[in-house]
Amino acid sequence: MATKTSLFRPGVNCQRVARTRRASLLIDGEAYFRAFAHAALRARSSIVLVGWDFHTQTRLHLNLGGVPDLLGDFLHFLLGRNRRLKIFILAWDYPPVFGRGRERPMGSDGGWRPDARIRVHYDSNCPFGAALHQKIVVIDGALAFCGGMDLTNSRWDTPAHLPGNPKRTNVGDIEPYGPMHDTMLVVDSGAAHALLDIVRKRWRAATRHRLPVLTSNRDVWPESVAVDFRDVEVGVARTLPASRRQEAVQEVERLYLDMIAGARRYIYIENQYFTARVLGDALAARLAEAHGPEVILVLRLSSNGWLEAPTMSALRTLLLKKLRDADVHGRLRAWFPTVHGECCDVHSKLMLVDDEWLRVGSANFASRSMGLDTECDLVIAAGRSPQAREALIRARNALLGEHLGVAPTDFQQAVAATGSVGAAVQYLAQESGRTLRPFKHFDEPSTAVLALAQGVTDPDRPVSLDELIAGLGRATGLCLGEPAGSG
Repeated sequence: MATKTSLFRPGVNCQRVARTRRASLLIDGEAYFRAFAHAALRARSSIVLVGWDFHTQTRLHLNLGGVPDLLGDFLHFLLGRNRRLKIFILAWDYPPVFGRGRERPMGSDGGWRPDARIRVHYDSNCPFGAALHQKIVVIDGALAFCGGMDLTNSRWDTPAHLPGNPKRTNVGDIEPYGPMHDTMLVVDSGAAHALLDIVRKRWRAATRHRLPVLTSNRDVWPESVAVDFRDVEVGVARTLPASRRQEAVQEVERLYLDMIAGARRYIYIENQYFTARVLGDALAARLAEAHGPEVILVLRLSSNGWLEAPTMSALRTLLLKKLRDADVHGRLRAWFPTVHGECCDVHSKLMLVDDEWLRVGSANFASRSMGLDTECDLVIAAGRSPQAREALIRARNALLGEHLGVAPTDFQQAVAATGSVGAAVQYLAQESGRTLRPFKHFDEPSTAVLALAQGVTDPDRPVSLDELIAGLGRATGLCLGEPAGSG
């Protein structure tokens, strides 16, 4: 295991850099849920799930004869066919404000009753106001998933994002949830071992016990996944908030800043939120340069919930205004995806730079992901590998082709014809149908909403109860309704 090898040029900060035999980008829930299930069916010793949420009634949509479709039943099925298998689940011990849509705690009245070989722990080892926000799965210590998706409700969708797709209906609901876009990385060998080390440490911190999982060389790569990257370096970056037991770890923020500073041609960002002031300042500085990179943003249009919707939207407005004012050379393009008039929710946390770096993880482009919540991101470096660069270009074309409703080859041709990624998006964006629409209107947020956002919703460090009360006090007069929490 190396730390900062030559491909991770000076200034690109990662906790660890691992040589990894195989890695692939999984776009949208259908691909991830299928890949997870196929890998889990090959597991021999252990499956470790770490997440912001976990729901046993999650529909996997496997269509495999004799294999249960609901996640909890699927895990019991795995144990029934392999008596040596053990499953470990570490989920955030969320406060009541985030309880809407979540499952009753396991073992409680009305909660799931797991098999004895399934060990479940709710992680409360977070500072006040912070969350365990990582989304990691490790199978047999040899294969791992990391990215934006939890194994929970309202995450599954296909790249078509069809409006009203009945398969997007959660158990117990009548109406389907809306289109949902997200991404994950699947990795093996060195990167999987690095993620296993992270979940071991998190399990120990949360439970005060060791995670009894050993590294295996067994090949559990899911048969449903074509290999995108071979023999590449994968960096791991974390956010760990400061506490009495540990100093703050802010590798996620440093890696964002390094990638923004190092970009030469373009920066492409997909993210659920767009509120982090320090990262916005860095983007604004690059846009102000005479020969800086293009900045292409694909963000969700609307947030949900009484607290999240007004506050995170207000902070996004401030940041987009800052970038628009700095964009004296016309290189900024900010979009939101729609499918036949219905907005597609962007839950992805992805960044592409110059066909050289691909970053996928749990960290939002938000202040709380820089220093408050517990996060984990992976970044793939193409280096001098033509194969890896081609894989990064294919990922770029697939992502933007999906949003624009065109084939990846069509997007590639548009890049060649226009000379840039941003110009290609502008050229292919339509007035209707499947498309990307620009953010145009920036209504000035109220002082009360901004006070609540900056002091309560999106702090960049742990806050005390007194600070929280003070923040709420500054925001008096704000009308609040129903709680949120989309992870």
